[in-house]
Amino acid sequence: MPGIDRLEVPLDDIDDVEFWQQVNREQLNGSPLYYPLFLQRKAGRCAAVIKAIAHAAPGGVLFHCGAGRDRTGLITLLLLALADVEPQAIAADYDMSAEALEALFAAMGTDDQGPVIEAILAKRGTTTEGAVLAALDGFDVEHYLLDAGASREELRDVRHRLSGSRAH
Repeated sequence: MPGIDRLEVPLDDIDDVEFWQQVNREQLNGSPLYYPLFLQRKAGRCAAVIKAIAHAAPGGVLFHCGAGRDRTGLITLLLLALADVEPQAIAADYDMSAEALEALFAAMGTDDQGPVIEAILAKRGTTTEGAVLAALDGFDVEHYLLDAGASREELRDVRHRLSGSRAH
């Protein structure tokens, strides 16, 4: 489409079968419970998405995954943390996104995964809010992304994009 640039930055790393087996074995998939493990193991891939956003042409940037909860939620968490949004507000944003998926699953004619995910979280004594807050506890997004290969200039550019101000 004219005027629209499309970039594909794979976040999943589906070749890392061991990682995904662990995520599935521990019943982390589909919830923010897998965020700490993913952030630890896939820092370079997370930074690659942030770098792509930093280098995107002026205007809006759309990022997505299959449903909008897992990988989209993870990148949203990074972006909101980079914008200095309070952890409680990031957790609330995640919950709003998860609630919006009910209509998507209904339109697709599939079962909403929400109740299954809530049961898994409850079994661990937490909620989606608690899991997001736990992922953010002590998490320094700037150092994380710098250590993973993003530059200070790229982080500055993403912050400016998020705030609507222009980089100097």
